[in-house]
Amino acid sequence: MSIRITGVGAYAPSNVVTNHDLARRIDTSHEWIVGHTGIVERRIAAPDEVPSDMARAAALSCLRNAGVDEAAVDLIVVACATPDQSQPAVACIVQEKLGISARQCPAFDVNSVCAGFVFALSAAHGMMLAAPEQYRHVLVIGADAFSKIVNWADRRTCIFFGDAAGAVLLSQTDAPKPPMRFLLGSDGRGRHTIEVPAGGTRIPVTPDVLEKRLNTFTMDGPKVWDFVMDTVPRAIRALLAEHGLSPADLELLILHQSNLRMIEALMADLGLPMDRTITTVERYGNTAAASIPFTLHEAWQNGRLQPGARVLLCGFGGGLSWGAALLEW
Repeated sequence: MSIRITGVGAYAPSNVVTNHDLARRIDTSHEWIVGHTGIVERRIAAPDEVPSDMARAAALSCLRNAGVDEAAVDLIVVACATPDQSQPAVACIVQEKLGISARQCPAFDVNSVCAGFVFALSAAHGMMLAAPEQYRHVLVIGADAFSKIVNWADRRTCIFFGDAAGAVLLSQTDAPKPPMRFLLGSDGRGRHTIEVPAGGTRIPVTPDVLEKRLNTFTMDGPKVWDFVMDTVPRAIRALLAEHGLSPADLELLILHQSNLRMIEALMADLGLPMDRTITTVERYGNTAAASIPFTLHEAWQNGRLQPGARVLLCGFGGGLSWGAALLEW
């Protein structure tokens, strides 16, 4: 028996916001955004649309593609840094919206920001290995609505983000497949590099917090670039080396969709051509925890995931945290 991905799904809101739309609101331009990030447009959730709504839609898409009924789901793990509310877990809300709460399967969230999906995948995979009879079909979902927490007057951050959800179904199967391999890491010394300073219990929301917009997303872009370029290639090479492999042995590398220029720099550092990856950031922006499963779905739709293909997923972001997953399709 082995654990493999048997379904993928994705969802993006219908509202498209282009660089030209942003240029009418803040001091920027389409040319500057494309030149520095590669992003042309992004999707923005409706005012009444929240991560659990997008996660449900991605989950249904995933289950439909896998040919598995919702009632067969034994566990739900959601990666999300922009939850509907501080409590309960988004996963519990998704369970209810899928109409399977009566089954009382475990449902919980993981918040490792843009690395969250790989952390969630690792947690789900570990639970399936530990209790294969209990967890036969597991939904792992990444969903985020950063449009709800960015400062739309801050041109340093608001240009990057879009809203979306992506999902995979992990299943116990009889097909002989090697187990997924993971490498995860965090360095809390960089916790202020990417953060929402207020809005939690340390600094609750007050009129002063709202006036100063301390409850919105902040990021030190140059420090993020340095962190990613130092940590991500090293982590990818380390995970591959553990199994006698190098980047050249990968059929497909799916990176967190942070910034097209960053992805290009990472691929060059690893000595890989851009045709060994696939990107969605140009049309959807940085969709945070959703970006890896969302892009995996795009790869599946485009026929890039052939049986036996060696695939590596790598997420990185706030924490500072990073995670890589090596699998055979």
